[in-house]
Amino acid sequence: MTFTILGRDPETGSIGIGIATYSLAVGATCPFMLPDSSVLTSQAAANPKIGETIITLIRNDCKPVEAMEQAIRHDPYPEYRQIALLTSTGETSVHSGSRTRPFSGYSEGQDCIAVGNFLKSEQVLEAMTDEFNGLHRETSLIDRLIAALNAGKHAGGQEGSNGKRLAERSACLIVHTSDEQFPVNTRVDFSGDAIPELKKAVDAYRTMHKFYLKRATNPADLPPQDQWPGNLGSSSN
Repeated sequence: MTFTILGRDPETGSIGIGIATYSLAVGATCPFMLPDSSVLTSQAAANPKIGETIITLIRNDCKPVEAMEQAIRHDPYPEYRQIALLTSTGETSVHSGSRTRPFSGYSEGQDCIAVGNFLKSEQVLEAMTDEFNGLHRETSLIDRLIAALNAGKHAGGQEGSNGKRLAERSACLIVHTSDEQFPVNTRVDFSGDAIPELKKAVDAYRTMHKFYLKRATNPADLPPQDQWPGNLGSSSN
């Protein structure tokens, strides 16, 4: 009951993921990011241990695609899993288990992969990669990922066992740029319409991202958070 877009921008060095689903708190279980290396999702019958294993293997000098293959080989239920990986250099790998709920599959575009299960049709994933690739390169990776999620939603999104449309109840976006200490990582854990709520949260956060980056490296030279241009009036914490 999930549709996901993984994408990169080779010009800026950004890599990221946008994910939306009927399940709750998807950001806590499915997406994984290893800055300057790889982004991945482990979904369908989600087991966060799979993503954690892949990240650990990569950190221990295993090549990303090989790390994913190892994790799948050691999983007792690979037929229920859906895993997709994209590296900062553009390598891709996708596993879509035979017992993931239809429609289940993936679509690859230039610098992106869309993957999903329990979907209305394959057109959901095709719409996502088409939207991602159709946007001008000057459009930020954040905006391209959210636009791709919206395209998937409007192409039919998720369909339940009874054939009825399922709402996106949670969503998450993670984007890392190579010269930044930590990524944009924003999520909606419970909502009746999570994608617009995610966009709202991302738009609010991105005005503060530079502040938080600067605060991490040199807080002595910063004004209070409530005086930072673009802030929402919240106090420093």
